[in-house]
This record gives sequence, C-alpha cells and structure tokens, in this order.
Amino acid sequence: MYPVAVEQIIVSMKKGLLWLIAALALFALASCGSIQKAAVHSVADMLSSSEGSGAFTTDNDPQLVGDSLPLALKLYEIILQKDPENADLAAATGKNFVMYSGAFVQMPADMLDDMYWKEADEGRARAKKLYQRGRNYLMEALYLRHEDFQGLFESGDYDAGLALLKEEDADVAYWAGLGWLGMASTDPFDMELATTLDKAAMLLFRSMELDETNPGIHDIMIQLQISLPSSILVNMRNNSPATAAYMDGYYKAAGIDENSKNRAFYHYYRALALSDGNSVSPHITMATAVAIKEQDVPAFRDYIDKALSVDPESNPDSRLMILIYQKKAQWLLDNIENFFLVDL
Repeated sequence: MYPVAVEQIIVSMKKGLLWLIAALALFALASCGSIQKAAVHSVADMLSSSEGSGAFTTDNDPQLVGDSLPLALKLYEIILQKDPENADLAAATGKNFVMYSGAFVQMPADMLDDMYWKEADEGRARAKKLYQRGRNYLMEALYLRHEDFQGLFESGDYDAGLALLKEEDADVAYWAGLGWLGMASTDPFDMELATTLDKAAMLLFRSMELDETNPGIHDIMIQLQISLPSSILVNMRNNSPATAAYMDGYYKAAGIDENSKNRAFYHYYRALALSDGNSVSPHITMATAVAIKEQDVPAFRDYIDKALSVDPESNPDSRLMILIYQKKAQWLLDNIENFFLVDL
C-alpha cells in the first residue's frame, strides 16, 4: 500500500531532476510566454515519463529519497498547476504522493514504539491527507483521459464509467485504489470514508481486468480478500454487477472457490510468479494479514525470512521499495512478541 539540500536532490534524482531544476530556473526567468509554455511542457513530459519516476524507485538509499521527495512533490504540483490538463503528469504526481505517504509517513508512524503513540497518531493523520491528495490527482488523471468518466462514476453509474477505462489506464486505477485504501488504513474509525471503499475495490478489480500481469495488484488483492470487511465486497457486487461478474469469472477460470483464504493464497503465489520471486511485499502481506490473524508463528517467521532473503539487486527497478519493505520485515521480526499471544 509509502515519508533539503540541493545536493541531495541532484544525487537522488540524478540526471532527470538536474535538468528539471535548470528548466525551472529558465521558466522562472523567461519573460516570453511561448518560452514558458515550451519549458512547462518539456518538464511535464520528463516528470511523467518512466525515467522521471525511475529516479526514485531505483535508488538504493531510502533515507536520501525520503529527504528529497517533499521538495520534488511540490515541483510536480507547481508544474501541474501550469499544465492542469496534462493527465499523465496528474497521474505521476498522484502516484508519487501515494508512494511517499505509504513508505515515508505511514510506515514509520506504524513502527513507532507505543510510548510515542501521540507522534504515531499525528503521522497517520498526515499520511491520510497525503494519500487523499494522491488519490485525487489520480482520479483527476482518469477524468482528464475520459470526458464522461467523472459524471458516470460520481453519479453511481459505475459499470458505464469503468467500461471507459482502457489498458493504459490500469496503472492509474491501481494507484488510485491503493491511495483510497491507504486513507482508510490510517483511520479505521472514519465511517464515512469506509462507505466509499467499494469504489476503491471497483477500481482495483478493473485494473486487474485490464492488466492482470501487475504483481502489485495481486499483493493488494490479498488484503482485499483477508482484511477488507466482507460488507465492502458485498456493496461492490451490488453496485457494480460487471465487476462482480469479472471477479467470479476470474476465480472460476483459475479453479479457485469462494473461500477468501484460498483466494489470498492464489494471489500470493501469482504475485511471486509475476515478479520472478523478487518481490518483498507479498511475503509481508501474508505475514500480517494471514499468519498473525491465525496466530501461526512458524508461518510468520517463514514469510519474514523469505522477505529478508530477497536480493535488492535482483530487481533494480524496484530496489527502493525492496529495501523499505525489508526494513519493515526486520521490524516485524524484532517485535514479534507484540503480535502473538502464544509463548514464543
């Protein structure tokens, strides 16, 4: 589901943001409107490209990235304000907000000692607002890409709205759903928010329908099956028959029955297969969503060991998140006594 010196910015973002800073300086000084417009479009294209996000995800120093991201996020917003119709830039901005909130705000807050409960609550409250900002940018990206999507989705005609989304929208729908669920994970007592989570589930299932090969979608599906209240999926089925039909057909084709645990295990192994075993988060999800729930200490240790055994260099494109999740895995192992009632 992710928390400034100029030198740090340049190092963490490498060539991409070095050019970005230079372009912003040119933009600020330019008196010609056409030069400003050209500079904005050029920077926007760079930020929304795979190279723009890769400057973060391939880094091997989480603290450096965490220190650098706040300024980078504001730069994204500044450019987006100048180019508000740029759907790809809105999507990139939202994705980075969701990632930052989960990895660098919520996760550190959740890992604080109980004696720092006030700081933890403040961190989760901040994470909720950042998740929401990211979710809103991602939804705006979908609205910009599909003229009728907002009206249909907000009026409750979910199936017609979701049908507008195409394969190239799968990643945006995935991150929007992830940000939506992230908001709820920081504040489980927000009942008003909880009543909207069926929409997040719709977006996630539509994302899976459009691109089933994304390992991340299977990781979040583990949580949907195990951790999400069953009433949310019931509401989703009632409000989006097309989503329900897809879900039923998908599991039937995979030979999986309606048992939520069986479906969770299916998504776990599917995520590992799609990532060639080089993903950490599915192991952590199973440890926290299944092993702790069942008070299965051996299974918990096994999942954590598997998470810690992943070589960050095995998947350079996800090096940053592997390191971050392995830190979480080590913390879970170091605090195992807090999660189990049995004698360890």
